[in-house]
Amino acid sequence: MSAAQLLLQEARAELRAGLRSGIVGLVFVGLAGYLLMCLTNADYVQQMGGTDIARNAPSLIYLMSTGCMFFLFFAWAWVFAQPLLRDRQADLHEVVLSLPICLPALLWGRFIGAALVSALLASALIVGFIAAPVLGWLGLVPAGSIAALPWRALLFAWGWLLLPAGTGIGALYYLITLRTRSVAGAFGLSALLMLLWMFAVVVLKGGDINPLLAAVLDPSLFTFAHTRIEAWTPLQKSTALLPMTPGFLLNRAVWGVLPLALLAWALHGVRRESLVLEKAAPRAAVPAVAITRTPAVRRSLAPVAASHWRIALWLETRWQLHQLARSRGWWAGMSVLAAMCVLSAFVHGIWHADGPLLPRPDLLLPLLKDATYLVIAFLIAALVGWVSRRDQVDGFDSMFDALPAPIWLRPFARALAVIATTVLLSLLPGAAAVLVTALALPAALDLGDALLYQLLVMAPPLLELGLLSFVVHALCRRAGVAYSVSMLLTFILVVNHELGMADYPLYQVGIPVHLQLSGLTGWAPWRAYLLALDGYKLALGALLVAAAVLALPRGVDSRLRQRAGQLGKRLRGPVGVLASVALLGLLGLGTLLNAQLIGRGGYRPLALIQREDAAWERRWLADAGAYTVAGGDLRLQLDPAAERLQGEWTLQGVRAASGSLHAELPTGFALQHATVDDRSVSAEVADAHLVVPLGACAARDTGCTVRLQWSLAPNIWSAEGQPPWLGHAGVWLRAQDAAPRLGLDPDRVLRSAGERRRYGLNEVVVLPPDAASVASDAIAPRGTWRWSLQGGATSPAVTHGQTQGPLTFAVAWAANPHQTLVGPLRIAHDRQRADSASGIGADVQAMQACVQRRLGHVGVVQEIAQWPRGLGEPRLLGTTLILPEAPSWDVADLGVGRSLRRARIGSALARQALVSAADLRQGQSAAWLGDGVAGALGLLCVGDVDGLAALQQALIRASDTTARALADSDVPVDALSLARSSGWAQHYAALAALDWTARQRPQDFDSLTRQLAARVPLADVLAAHAGPQAAADQLGAPLASQLSLQRDRAGTRIAASRWRWHGGGWKRVTDSVPRYRLLTRRDGVVRLQPAPSSYPRYPPNSDGLLIDAWPSYQRNPQQVLLHPDKVNAPPP
Repeated sequence: MSAAQLLLQEARAELRAGLRSGIVGLVFVGLAGYLLMCLTNADYVQQMGGTDIARNAPSLIYLMSTGCMFFLFFAWAWVFAQPLLRDRQADLHEVVLSLPICLPALLWGRFIGAALVSALLASALIVGFIAAPVLGWLGLVPAGSIAALPWRALLFAWGWLLLPAGTGIGALYYLITLRTRSVAGAFGLSALLMLLWMFAVVVLKGGDINPLLAAVLDPSLFTFAHTRIEAWTPLQKSTALLPMTPGFLLNRAVWGVLPLALLAWALHGVRRESLVLEKAAPRAAVPAVAITRTPAVRRSLAPVAASHWRIALWLETRWQLHQLARSRGWWAGMSVLAAMCVLSAFVHGIWHADGPLLPRPDLLLPLLKDATYLVIAFLIAALVGWVSRRDQVDGFDSMFDALPAPIWLRPFARALAVIATTVLLSLLPGAAAVLVTALALPAALDLGDALLYQLLVMAPPLLELGLLSFVVHALCRRAGVAYSVSMLLTFILVVNHELGMADYPLYQVGIPVHLQLSGLTGWAPWRAYLLALDGYKLALGALLVAAAVLALPRGVDSRLRQRAGQLGKRLRGPVGVLASVALLGLLGLGTLLNAQLIGRGGYRPLALIQREDAAWERRWLADAGAYTVAGGDLRLQLDPAAERLQGEWTLQGVRAASGSLHAELPTGFALQHATVDDRSVSAEVADAHLVVPLGACAARDTGCTVRLQWSLAPNIWSAEGQPPWLGHAGVWLRAQDAAPRLGLDPDRVLRSAGERRRYGLNEVVVLPPDAASVASDAIAPRGTWRWSLQGGATSPAVTHGQTQGPLTFAVAWAANPHQTLVGPLRIAHDRQRADSASGIGADVQAMQACVQRRLGHVGVVQEIAQWPRGLGEPRLLGTTLILPEAPSWDVADLGVGRSLRRARIGSALARQALVSAADLRQGQSAAWLGDGVAGALGLLCVGDVDGLAALQQALIRASDTTARALADSDVPVDALSLARSSGWAQHYAALAALDWTARQRPQDFDSLTRQLAARVPLADVLAAHAGPQAAADQLGAPLASQLSLQRDRAGTRIAASRWRWHGGGWKRVTDSVPRYRLLTRRDGVVRLQPAPSSYPRYPPNSDGLLIDAWPSYQRNPQQVLLHPDKVNAPPP
């Protein structure tokens, strides 16, 4: 037989063996089915950046093709190891290798056959996307959400993403198996590839260190694909191919071509002896005296009188752990993982692009959990397989079955070993956080927090994953199928964690609990919830162990009667006790969690929220009418012990064009009584909305007097991880958390055309009139207001206030208060942040002076309150400036982080001043003033205080954030006038309004806000101030520009490229007039001046920052900071 014939024969034989193994069918069914299941989940598609595009768009094909390689790494490891191990497992390797055949042809043929099998495995994803139209035919997805098959993208993904990776990485698996002659070597390499992926994604990409190096080192190419796609518009996501950049081609060469070259070199020099002969085990040196010494004769042991199976269980568990500890691969993997954790802590903490950040435990621990969870989950799945299959040798099973030991002994020991190693692996990120905190910020070191976080948050879901893999290995006798199923389940559950496909905590198997750890609240808000949920997860783990023992076969008699008898015997022993206790725990804790999450946690799935918003829009939007209120008195009583609030609100001079007063309700609101002019009325509460019929007084000049009484129980057990604002640890109360917001909230209007069709709404988005909308950042519009807050029914008022503007306030109280005085400012914070308080006080004072200078007025700040994570944005509410821990208190007092913090503080101060002066309602175009002009003032104040270089860095970060927000928006991007108050508009509007804001004087802002307070529409006011075309550009669809400097001997010319968002993507604009501005800084003030289109030389007197006068966000602010006669000088 010729070498070519041998090669083809071996390739065919290997392909047939791979098909018979069952792994191809398993992966096809599992991976393709999982893909189709994901495409039916709208939340999943949105998380993958699939808003406003088809569910089988090219961008989703690229992300899924590269993302699913995490699972394929382990499947490919098994496929490419089998050609070299199948003969050895049958003890036929010596016979095969002694045949007079061409050895390289034999090995190449088997490799080609394995490569064909790996190509079939990778094709499962392509087949899943080809089958996607079936979802539309079956009605499982909304009509029109599946587009025509993008064949170019499918062929590109298979030919450039999947096939090269499978073949190249398979060559590495083949090489390592040639050397180790064990499947452990291939699986160890797959774990190393996962760590390399973690380094590329978490360290290099997450830390913005080196995008090219991240793209090259990531074997899956996910880093490159995600980086490109997150900056794409919906139009590009629907049509484009991944660009063939140098990083892309270099990655394919490193992971596709180079491994094949290494394999060719290795197979050319391979010898039969190296594949047949076994390595001799190292022998310990024996002293000469011991050789000549006669061994002593030992007496026989006494007969065994009793069985001590608990001792045997301990000894077996210790032996399992001892075998693990003897493995050099275990220690090498632990060392690499620990080093990666430490490096990730530095990259995502101290070296963060928005930092430097202060590495406190409440910041580092969640970051490291997110960064390492995926890798640790796959390592545990591989480790479980190793523990379960370590002594699976022919004949051993029969020997163990013949022993008098109970059936549960060895499985329990293996489960205990898995539990111990899982807990140890889960502690590694906490140890890294402790080490980094001890090195960088010793005062914040807290060993207790780190230990509790890892044991209560990270370990239980990892135990679920590990014990689920344990059950799989007990059910599947064939190792290949068991490994594949366990890795596929781990992949599905981990991706569920990353994308939040299941949002109900009881369904989130293998997913850590969501919580916002805070230095203010500590563990108090989460203690009961964590104990209940962790108990539920541990009960599920115990049930999985019992199920594994029940499913484990014993003996060779496979008759149903024999199996049923064995099952009954096992249930009458410790296995039955364990299963019964686990079931009782699941039922009891599951019932408790369900009642608390829905009753006291306010859990509602996204579909229910959208359904309520659709019902709200259908029922109340047509009834929307203007309303006014003269003022009133709001009284609140807190009961922290009972975690409840009582409220009474007297509204005076209420007038409503519709004859009813509308209000949006906070979570947990329960109306007790409503009166109009001292007569009881039947108010309607539906869909988190309150409607009070006013009657004839609604049209009187004096209006109505409305009195509302209610009780409120805030969410305590939050499935989303939002901390409660009321509890034993303290109170962090905003007015909108405790009282209704008068008017209709435009943010509740559904924006997506698909969602509107699904719930029977008109596709045209119509917002409520401005005069009928809720007040911006307040619960009531301008009036004469008084408010008070009491700590109990009999105690005096804790705090009170009054205002002549919109009604808003915030109250902060902590169980262990710490305060710092910076001038007239009182700063409330926790004990670990005393060092940051002085810097924050200085930043507030600097921003107050700047906003005062640019606006002519600024709100009074009496208190700065540290606010728990997840409870809101930086805002000046009344006289209290609330600054959430993330990111205001997490950054150090230097670098880009401090400039960004100052920008947020300046924006919050300017927002309060503008919103209060304009009596702004949250209606059309409100985002332009509240987010745009206020945000631009915050950026300009950074330039005033820190200089143009700091302003440029702030613009760079803002530009990157805007690009991602536009690309990843969860609603279709449309005109800024229709945008929600949160989302892409709050990032884009500030950059688009920068030029207009820098040209305004205090009297200009005063004129604008006075007209808005007189209820003149904002679009008309802006058209009068800036011109109709400028107003249309400011309030229309997003605009983008990119300035470039072209240098030659004659000087420097400025060129601009401009785009307008249209139809889900950027369209180039060629008819706009090019006008540029130059920001310069003199005497501590950033000033704006016209910039010519060319310079014979650079400005001689000062630095300058070029911006486009077009109201757009600038894509490349890093290229337009000009230095006179220095770095940017023209070439000679």
